[in-house]
Amino acid sequence: MPTRYVAKEMKTQAEMDAIMDVIWAANYDPYDPYAQLFFPVLGFTPSAREVALAEAKSRFWNSHTSTAASNWYYVQEVTTGEVVGCAQWEIHSENPFKNGAPPMRAPWWPEGEYREFCEEIMRQVYLPRANWMRRPHMVLNWMAVVPSHRRRGVASLLIKIGTSRADELGVECWMEASTMGKPVYEHHGFRAFLKMQFDMERKDANDVWRKCVHELTPTSVSPMWRPKGGIWELGGESVRLPWESGPE
Repeated sequence: MPTRYVAKEMKTQAEMDAIMDVIWAANYDPYDPYAQLFFPVLGFTPSAREVALAEAKSRFWNSHTSTAASNWYYVQEVTTGEVVGCAQWEIHSENPFKNGAPPMRAPWWPEGEYREFCEEIMRQVYLPRANWMRRPHMVLNWMAVVPSHRRRGVASLLIKIGTSRADELGVECWMEASTMGKPVYEHHGFRAFLKMQFDMERKDANDVWRKCVHELTPTSVSPMWRPKGGIWELGGESVRLPWESGPE
């Protein structure tokens, strides 16, 4: 039977634009608060959404071209050429957290509580990664599949691109998984260490912050790790876990 899907590495801004269309479609069905955190639609009209999408496409392309570790891949349906899935894998050949977790910035939000709220969510997500991944590794930052092509092997194709490259390099893998995505990552050798609930309480919070808490707090995420080669036991003994290994 002919292969239905083909995976490609993103090289052009037009390909990045198609990838962003996939991310928007995936994060609105079902709706995920992460979509609004990273892609705020600052208005209530179709034109406001168009402006937000254009900003996101430009921002992600600029971020990719200025980040040496960034590698984007996408999956096309062979018969139609439609882009139906995407993933960003970063390759870190050395410890990226020598100076601790990087400061989180969300300049796509206007200054104020919304920006601060987004930055605090990002800070909490990064804490386990910055504490435990202080060695060369690959990290999956983004994964999305359009709703009409889910459960057809698209996500697995994108995961294998990263894990195969990690095995070639002899490094660990890391990611933060949603509840929906967690089973497929487990199938590829990742294991979750904890389930993170976001603590967004603030003393003397104003109405805007409370609105953010109500509307924008994401569901829990699970930091997940895959050891070198996906091998969890060596010589009958369990591998050293991230918090048991120091920086290399």
